[in-house]
Amino acid sequence: MRVTEMEFSQKKILRTAFQIAGIALFVVILSRVDLRSVRDSFSGLSFLHMSGTVLILLSFTLVKAMRWRTIVKMQGGEISLVRAFAIYSSALYLGFLTPGRLGDFIKSIYLMRGGMSAGKAVYSSVADRLFDLGFLVLIGFASLVSFPGIFNNQILLSGILLVSVAVVFLVLFWRRDLLSRIAGKFLSGASEGSLRGNIDKGIGEAVGEFSTLRHSGLALVILLSAIAWVLHFGVFILLADGVGTGASFHILIVSVSAAIFTALIPVSLSGLGTRELVLIMVFSRVGLSREAAVTFSLSFILVYLIQGVTGLVCWLVAPLEKKTEDVNDE
Repeated sequence: MRVTEMEFSQKKILRTAFQIAGIALFVVILSRVDLRSVRDSFSGLSFLHMSGTVLILLSFTLVKAMRWRTIVKMQGGEISLVRAFAIYSSALYLGFLTPGRLGDFIKSIYLMRGGMSAGKAVYSSVADRLFDLGFLVLIGFASLVSFPGIFNNQILLSGILLVSVAVVFLVLFWRRDLLSRIAGKFLSGASEGSLRGNIDKGIGEAVGEFSTLRHSGLALVILLSAIAWVLHFGVFILLADGVGTGASFHILIVSVSAAIFTALIPVSLSGLGTRELVLIMVFSRVGLSREAAVTFSLSFILVYLIQGVTGLVCWLVAPLEKKTEDVNDE
């Protein structure tokens, strides 16, 4: 059945409604906590905490840019490290402004303007996100297993989730034709003819690019992913220490994993509202106050602001309209 323009409009209205609901939920949560206590907690952030946060975030972006550059290189493309950092920072900035961080895929458009074909360019962003998702699932599972009691049947449900994700990844890797079918379902509203033919060709090309994950390059991508996640969790642990949440190491790991998962759901802007609700639920299970949960949640916004400013500068220096010359599709 063809997806009509009206159905697209309805989905857009629904998505907007979810975003408004998220903002409303955020306002309601703020109205039910002691904002003075939250403010006092942030006043405890020292220069050392803030400078350390900025340094870690810059290192985090650089490592992720190196990973994305490695993926592009395995595809036969070439891009300088400085250019990769600028593009990745811009993508982070736009990702924070879009539901499910879909703006992150601006990296693909930069590559396309540099001469890379659409299918290969999209694959680079998809692969980049899949590595993040895989590590996030593993870290979340490990933290839940090592710190049981946050919710009922925690280890069982966590195990089922991990196995399910692993099965999905394996099936999609060995049966790549399924990826084409799934993507085709999402694009079933495209008109017939050359446009649909180009879309189908792009999907097939993107799926075929999974074969570029060679052992040597794959090992480097996995290593860079591990380093990036250590830095990512490290910055929130540093901020949690600065604002004095009182949360243990394990709770912080669980909380960061849950907050990032929430932000990836394409129904709110960077998880606004839903992130606070999830953190309040996690913190309350171990006897921590709503103020501590909201304070920690606001540290995510602080991180997004710092990365957003960096990304905005990179976006202004190298806007999309400027055709790139240092990306070559060999």
